[in-house]
Parts: sequence; structure tokens; C-alpha cells
Amino acid sequence: MPLGSLNPTPDPRPKRLRQFGLFGLAIAAALGAGWWWGQRQPSTAAANAQQKTLERSSEKLETKLAAGTASDEEQRQLLRLRLAMGDRTGAIKLLEPLSDQNPEQPSLRLLLADLKSQNDDNAGAEREIRQVLNGQPLHPQALQDYARLQLKLGRKDEVMQQLQASAEAAKGKPEALPIGLLLADVQQSNGQSAEAMATYKGLAASHPTDPRPLLALALLQHSQGQLDAARVSLQQAKLHSAPVAAGVLDQVAAGWAVGRIRQQAPSANASDLKAPVAPAPAATDNSEAGGDGLAGGSGA
Repeated sequence: MPLGSLNPTPDPRPKRLRQFGLFGLAIAAALGAGWWWGQRQPSTAAANAQQKTLERSSEKLETKLAAGTASDEEQRQLLRLRLAMGDRTGAIKLLEPLSDQNPEQPSLRLLLADLKSQNDDNAGAEREIRQVLNGQPLHPQALQDYARLQLKLGRKDEVMQQLQASAEAAKGKPEALPIGLLLADVQQSNGQSAEAMATYKGLAASHPTDPRPLLALALLQHSQGQLDAARVSLQQAKLHSAPVAAGVLDQVAAGWAVGRIRQQAPSANASDLKAPVAPAPAATDNSEAGGDGLAGGSGA
């Protein structure tokens, strides 16, 4: 009778034998638990040892910090240790003076803002981000952190106004592309797909050798069911991609079942990919039907 039977029949074996079987199962379970605990102990012991090492390393630095003799590098080392130990509050206390002492390094203040946001101090996080933006209004990472925080607080309109103004001010500057991509990303998150597509197309026109706007446009078009347009955008993005990035685009193309792109660059090297051209007219002579096949040929 199967073990899963809904109507089990009485076990004909003697009661003592059944008890022995249950005892064996209990022993097996205990052995299994012992194996699991044995496997778990080394990782737990290693974690504890690592924690103790971090604590020992931080003790000397904490003493120096309390005495006011810790150098800038030692304070940074202590910051890394506090972060590694999960001491966000301690890291914030250390970052506040560090970011004031190093205004030329906005990454410190942005890290401070991120930690405050994680501690649900959204007002403090916004204050730190705005301090960076007051000095560098087009700082891409600061704008990204600002947008993420404002979206978290449900302030979609405020984010859009800020990013649109920043994108306008960044035209013709190195920050134009990252800020434009951020604007399009927020437009997508707000359900403004048409506006995001227009932003990507504008970025592709103003940055014709950078594949990022075209790749982002291709992904958005694909998500909207515009498959033919997505394939064209993806192929154009690959034309301007570095060899390493071309391999990634090949994977995207394979996922979309666009083998034609892979045929045009069998080596997955973007430098081998030639610009697409219109199909050649029908040949009048068999000898004219040759070519290298990159223009499509008879198989296009």
C-alpha cells in the first residue's frame, strides 16, 4: 500500500518492530540535524571571528578619534569599519564632520544622505542632497539621489520640474546625457512612455555615437510591443557599442530572437558591424548577386 494512501491498512508487523523503525527514523533525523549544525558552525564561527577582528581594528581608531588625533585617512578607515559592522548611526556621526571638512568630495555628503534616508531621516537626507546641488546644480548622482528620495515621498511633480529644468540647463554640457537618461527613467516610472521615448530620441540625436539612449529606447519600445522599432534601435545601438558591450547586446538580441543582428556581426565585435544599407536592386546578371552579405543579399 503506498505511503500516501488515503485508506491505509493496519501494519501487520509486530508492535516492537514498528517501534524500532520509528526509533531508527528518529536516529536518522538526529544525525541529519547534527550534520546541518556541523555545516553551519564553520560559517557562524567565521562570521564571529570576522566581527571580532573588525572590533579590534576599530578600537585603536576609536581611541584616536576620541582624543582628536585621528588623521583624515584614519577617520575614513574607521568609517569603513563602522559600515562593515552595520553601525549606521556611528557612520553618520563620523560622516557629518568629514563631509564638512571635504566639500570638494560630494560623494561623502551623498553617502551621508543615503544613510540618513535608510534611518528614515528623510528631511536630513534631503538637506544633505540639496547642499550638494547648491554647489553643483547639475551633479548627476545628486540629482539621481534627489529623484529617488522625492519619489519615495510621493512628490512626482516636484521631481519632474527639477529634472526638466536641469535637463534644459545641461544642454551642450557633459551632464546632458546622464541627466536626460534620468529624466526619461522618471518619465517611464510616471507612466509617461511617449514622453520618455521623445527624450531618448532627442538624446540619441544629440549624442549620436553613444549607444545608451538607443539601447534605452529599444528596451522601452520592446516593452510597449513595438518590436520592429525595438530591433532597429537595438541594431543602431550596437553600431556604436564597444566590443565588450556588443556581447551584452548580442544577449538581448538573442532574447528577442533577432538573429539578423548576430549574422551581421558573427564575431560579436561591434567594430566589425557595418552601417545597414538598403537592399540592392535585383541583379541582371548572376555575377552581380555576390557581395559580402552585410547588406542583406538575397537572404534579406
